[in-house]
Amino acid sequence: MNKPLWLLGALTIFMMGYWIPEDRHVPVEGAKPYDWNPASFWYVGGLNAQKGINIFANKGTPVEATTGGWVIYRENAPEGDNSVWVLGAKWRLHRYANLDHVEVKPAAWVKTGERIGTIGTPVSATAKPRPANLYYSIRSLTPQVSEWEPDKPFGLDRVFYVNPHEFLTAYQATDETGKPLEQVVN
Repeated sequence: MNKPLWLLGALTIFMMGYWIPEDRHVPVEGAKPYDWNPASFWYVGGLNAQKGINIFANKGTPVEATTGGWVIYRENAPEGDNSVWVLGAKWRLHRYANLDHVEVKPAAWVKTGERIGTIGTPVSATAKPRPANLYYSIRSLTPQVSEWEPDKPFGLDRVFYVNPHEFLTAYQATDETGKPLEQVVN
C-alpha cells in the first residue's frame, strides 16, 4: 500500500471518531446533578488536581455507560477500587472508578445506559472511611485548544479533560426535538 492511501485511510478512521453520535446518560442510576459538586472539577489540592467529579450514591447502586463505546481497560481487583475505561465518540476516554464490581470485559462494546458495574467505597491510603461514590472523568485524546488557560494551575493538562458536569447536564437543556428549552417555552 502506498503512503498517500495509508494516510488517507488513517485520516478517515480518525474523522470517523468525530462522526459517531455522542449520546449522554448520567452514569449512576437515579442520580441528579445535586448528587455531585460541579466545582470539584479541577479542584487543586497540593500537587494533584481533581480531573473529574465524584457522584455520590449508595454502595451497590448500578453504574451505567454514559455513552456508547469500546471498553479498553478494566480492573476488577478483590480489594476494591476497580475501574473501567471506555473509548467513546470524539476520541474521548470515559473513566469510571471506585467501582465495587465490574461487569464488562475489555474489548467489549457497551451501549449508552448499559450496566458496567456497581458503586463501591473508595480505597483510602488512610484509615479514614470515605463515602461510596463513582469517580467519573472524561479525557480527550486530542487537545481542546479552546480550553487552554495558561494562567491556571495545570494549564496544559486542562486541554485534555472535558468537564463532566457540563457534559452530563448540557443535554438536559434540550427537548426531544433537540431545540433549546428556552425556545420551546417562549
